[in-house]
Amino acid sequence: MSLSKRIAFAVTISWLSRVSIILSGFVLTPTLFRFMPKEELGLWYLLSNSQFFLGLLSLGIMPTLGRHIALAKGRSGANPEVELTQETKEHIGDLLVTGRFILQWLAVGIFFIAWGAGYVLINQIELVQVSPQKVFWSWLLMCAGYAIGVWLSYFDCLLGGMGYVGWNSLIWMVVSILTTFVNIAAVLLGGGLLALAAISVVASLIQRFIFVGIIRWRFPELLNFQGNWNAGYAKALVKPSLYWWLTDLGAFLILRTDSYFIAYLKGTQNIPSYQAAYTLVFNLYQVAMAISYSSSVFISQAWQAGDLSAIQQMTLRNARIGLSIMAAGIAFLMVAGKEFIELWLGEGNFVGQNILIIFCIMLTLESQHVILVTSSRATEDEKYAPWSLSAGVLNLVLTWVLVKPLGLLGVAMGTMLAQMLTNNWYAVYRPMVRLHLNFRVYLRQVVGLWAIVLVCCLSLSWLVKEGLLGLGINSAWAVIAATAGVCVVVFLILSWSHVLEDHHRRNVQAKLEGWVRRWES
Repeated sequence: MSLSKRIAFAVTISWLSRVSIILSGFVLTPTLFRFMPKEELGLWYLLSNSQFFLGLLSLGIMPTLGRHIALAKGRSGANPEVELTQETKEHIGDLLVTGRFILQWLAVGIFFIAWGAGYVLINQIELVQVSPQKVFWSWLLMCAGYAIGVWLSYFDCLLGGMGYVGWNSLIWMVVSILTTFVNIAAVLLGGGLLALAAISVVASLIQRFIFVGIIRWRFPELLNFQGNWNAGYAKALVKPSLYWWLTDLGAFLILRTDSYFIAYLKGTQNIPSYQAAYTLVFNLYQVAMAISYSSSVFISQAWQAGDLSAIQQMTLRNARIGLSIMAAGIAFLMVAGKEFIELWLGEGNFVGQNILIIFCIMLTLESQHVILVTSSRATEDEKYAPWSLSAGVLNLVLTWVLVKPLGLLGVAMGTMLAQMLTNNWYAVYRPMVRLHLNFRVYLRQVVGLWAIVLVCCLSLSWLVKEGLLGLGINSAWAVIAATAGVCVVVFLILSWSHVLEDHHRRNVQAKLEGWVRRWES
């Protein structure tokens, strides 16, 4: 399978996965809102967000191991189908054994450290309806599930590092959809926080078993790598992993501490509406990031092979697609976000237009610098930790200051301002220097396209909404469907003309013509 086809497969699966999970969430979230007490629901969101805290405890070993496997493969050539040399096979085998040993001991440490930290946090929250023991047991189960995932994650690193991207997303999608329906059944039958936590552990185990089964069935050659513990490779993994961990620690302090502030200062009952609006924009962000994450391993291989031109092309393409998706989605949310959330969750659960706008600005800027940083980090460039940590600390300070006079708005503003003063500019500047990107080309091809998509979608969708209201059509369904349709059509037209290359357009046209001929026959 060629490079383009592998990326296309991974992106398609990632988008399908994200769309499926979004749709599943649209079914699950209203069920949670209607059948769980607000305090217990707020605790579920709090514990769910703490999964990112658990991710921090893996110390960046997993992404670094996957990247080192990709760099090792790149020594044999940048072609995804290249035949590996014996030296490369031995290198990958030693990396795999070394990484597996580290991850297994790390999983044990994660379980005990995470549960202890959760115990301290839970004791700080004032609970009225839910007993602390129930929360403790729920957190214990979630820690166990994540530790098991870390224990077996070297399979993910191997599959992704070798360039077989997209399979992990496919498995995750299937398991997540099934988990959603089981969660719904559990809540309808009266299950609460503890039942949801137990289901998450079982889902994690099932996902890992399926993952190993897929490798044995589809890629059995990956199980043939033989190697030994290599202290030199272990040391080579530690330093970039530490930088990765520090960068992710800053990201956690920036994007994942809002719930703790709200729980501590405003009560867990205020988390659901805030979290629902953020999740809506964050899902859009995840869709926009799919192509960047899927290309990372191939950028690593191209960097090792010395193909800078290919890296620049992939990075600019990723930025054009990702920011165009954000522009179209943000335009829809700005015009019809209130109607969407109230139709989805019921009246009274919309957190407010000002907070939604801040989420849109914050995650648009986040998407830009993360796309560029992902490409740069794929080349073993781990120089973002000081800025990420500075942003995290600044976010804590600003949020603490602003939450008292402004409430939930202050929480969102603290995060946005902290990012603007640090990562939003530095994490754009450094990748451009590292990858030798032309700033004028970037402004013309990426920022210019983003502005065109945003203005066209925003203006046309607003006109459509006002037109419907002028005709006396006040249905939320009509407003949502019409504005979403406008944004999708504008995005597709501009992507066809400004994102796809000539050979891509020819391939699409040929496939469409083939489908038409088969349909007519």
